[in-house]
Amino acid sequence: MSFERVVLVAGTRPEFVKLHPVALALHAAKIPTVLIATNQHRTAFMKDAFLQQLSWPCEIETLAVAAQEPLAMLGEIATMLPARLRERDLVMAEGDTTSVLAAHLVANKLRLRLAHVEAGLRSYDLRMPEEHNRRVCDHLADELFAPTEFDAGHLREERVPGRVHVVGNTVLDAVRQNVSRIAAASALGEGYVLVTLHRQENVDHVPFLAELARFLEDVELPCVFPVHPRTRDKLARAGLWDRITSLGHVRTLEPLDYLAFLGAMRHATVIVTDSGGVQEEATAPEIRRPVIVLRRSTERVPAIESGFSLLAHGESARLLELVSDRSWFRPAKTSPFGDGHAAEAIVKTLQIQD
Repeated sequence: MSFERVVLVAGTRPEFVKLHPVALALHAAKIPTVLIATNQHRTAFMKDAFLQQLSWPCEIETLAVAAQEPLAMLGEIATMLPARLRERDLVMAEGDTTSVLAAHLVANKLRLRLAHVEAGLRSYDLRMPEEHNRRVCDHLADELFAPTEFDAGHLREERVPGRVHVVGNTVLDAVRQNVSRIAAASALGEGYVLVTLHRQENVDHVPFLAELARFLEDVELPCVFPVHPRTRDKLARAGLWDRITSLGHVRTLEPLDYLAFLGAMRHATVIVTDSGGVQEEATAPEIRRPVIVLRRSTERVPAIESGFSLLAHGESARLLELVSDRSWFRPAKTSPFGDGHAAEAIVKTLQIQD
């Protein structure tokens, strides 16, 4: 092979989930692999539970990154990562976070072969730092693994220099591989609205948070709200945290581990979220739940076009209407994100390209 080792670089919960099937496929193909965790998510709920619960088949190394602001974090990762890399490594990262951008920049400067998993996503919303990150990464990568033909079309239109491959999304692999580990009965009950919220363009704006509080106050169904640390801090600063936690029908929780969250999705009546990964997971055959996307735009357009989700930014009245009348949920028979075997396709492609 033209590379001796695959180095997976990840820093956030979705990256761990989506790269885990790739690690399993690399292990099955007997390709030496190491996972480098950047420490972007550093608490037990945000990182350790995902590393331990998923049982990685490869060596795991962690960078001692302490910075929390994106630019400082980018600098620390870019400074620490080179010492962990070898001359014939293939660097692989997934998604569009600061960790992913840092991995791409480092690999490019060291002239290492570079693979981008989940390439080609575009929201065309430049208010989002992730949109900038994913565009840069796509134009640096040698191998671009697009989830759908729709995403691959963006890459071809932009004339990226790397090779484009349509493989599906590995998040469906993760659901398929782990769904049997979910408890048969959810400790959260049944028939609730599952709410998740973390994106900067949402939680940094008090008017948006106020609309969310009004929605939670007025919604008739019970709600389950695993609260991201950043979201909790912003709600508290806005004077809304006590207002939400006093509601008898709203259950606020610490962030859930991967299996618990899969179970929470599976038993929800409807999901209200600004998460990209949740938009994809909800289309899996094992989940198939309606998703209301709390954003003005989304890079997961195939989920909307196939009837699984729709956009509704933050107006409480609109959210209440969509939660109570779910006739809009008319999902396609299959997920637009593949068949749950994307990781195998990625590894096979790497072997063929060699």
